[in-house]
Amino acid sequence: MKLVFAGAPDAGAASTGTQTSASGAMMQMLIMLLIFFAMMYFLVILPQRRREKEFKQMIESLKKGDTIITTGGVVGRIVDIKKDVVKIKSANSTELEIHKAYIAKVIKEKEETKEETDSKD
Repeated sequence: MKLVFAGAPDAGAASTGTQTSASGAMMQMLIMLLIFFAMMYFLVILPQRRREKEFKQMIESLKKGDTIITTGGVVGRIVDIKKDVVKIKSANSTELEIHKAYIAKVIKEKEETKEETDSKD
């Protein structure tokens, strides 16, 4: 009895099919990565840039007499403004020098008077 081994049927066609499916899988992976990076940009990077821009505007608009709240929770009124440092008065005789980066919120004079009139009603 003679056995003849000629190989698997369509062996040549199968090898080109695996190359096509491998390149298709690679394209699918690249598309998924692009979608992932786009989502990260819109969900993380863009809002962070917006917050940084708002913070810079807030720091640039500081003026004497504004009431500020620091990141540590200290509330005080601005007495003097220098390049990177703000001097605040937090009590009758307590003056502190705070770096501008540690200012969390600025409370304008108009907002304070509005709150006082609302609380009296």
